[in-house]
Amino acid sequence: MPAPRSLGLPYPFGVPMRALLQPVYGEAHTLTMGDVPVPEPARGQVLVRVAAASVNAADVFLMRGVPRMVRPGHGLKRPARRRLGLDLAGVVAGVGPGVIRWKPGDPVFGQGLATLADCALAREHQLAPLPDAISPEHAAAVPVAGTTALRAVDVARVAPGQRVVVTGAAGGVGQFTAQLAALRGAEVIAVCSGRNIERVRSLGIEHVLDYETTSPLDTPIPYDAVIDNAGAVRIRDWRRVVAPGGSILPNSGVPGPDGGALMRVFKAQWYGLIASQRVRVFTGKVTAPALTELGVLLAAQRISPLLDTIYPLEQAPQALAAAGTHHARGKIVISISPLERHAS
Repeated sequence: MPAPRSLGLPYPFGVPMRALLQPVYGEAHTLTMGDVPVPEPARGQVLVRVAAASVNAADVFLMRGVPRMVRPGHGLKRPARRRLGLDLAGVVAGVGPGVIRWKPGDPVFGQGLATLADCALAREHQLAPLPDAISPEHAAAVPVAGTTALRAVDVARVAPGQRVVVTGAAGGVGQFTAQLAALRGAEVIAVCSGRNIERVRSLGIEHVLDYETTSPLDTPIPYDAVIDNAGAVRIRDWRRVVAPGGSILPNSGVPGPDGGALMRVFKAQWYGLIASQRVRVFTGKVTAPALTELGVLLAAQRISPLLDTIYPLEQAPQALAAAGTHHARGKIVISISPLERHAS
């Protein structure tokens, strides 16, 4: 295999770099920091010098191995890859054979493999250009959550004038869903805890409910769509307040009144067959077109990431512990190295 082009990293391929390691399934205290070799990109892959990464609910599920539906493909008894992290922003440091979209020195953001490290691999078509005006910490908050939110508003068929409820509006997917629905002309009713109301309003969302004092089920006017990122309301109860032909999208892997993630999927599929509303489960997919669209919106300040805490890489276990509470006030970000923009 031809050797990939290298950017002259401080870590040549194969020598040690810092990385978060996951020896077993469990809570964040089982995670450790250690050294692993800088990976060499294979065909269609890009090596990225990671400036920043962020933590997603998927990282917490993979850390714990719960729900167990995440384990096939990741190791039934213990993690097969033993690394975590999906989101990244940084600079291309090398490209594998067949890569034509990127060259060393290109600032990028997107989805990678094991991104909680100094360097990470990514597929060529899961990256997009990092806008000049956007910090790597803000860009790293976007890929998985932002593209999932894009998919959510598409599946929900959000349109101008609709009344759209978004729960978990201070979380990763919720914050972007609320902003994107508002950009499409919907009247957004965002639901979050009382301590996050002003933070969500700062995103340009006018109607924000404190779920601790006000139930979104108490409405005299039916909703056109519900995008439920919290899972704290039964699907059958949402049906009472969503107009016929409207959309109900359950999107939470956390156990709730409808059961765990697998049971919620089963119930959604059942209601999708019998209900007068469109009850749909969906998955997001990180693609270059979706990332590019989000990058344009970021650069134009039409959407803005709501960040909780920025941790250094050495405190990545603490970052996973905070994410594991499922009460973060925005995206949890890991700052890894300064962004170095190199001449083409």
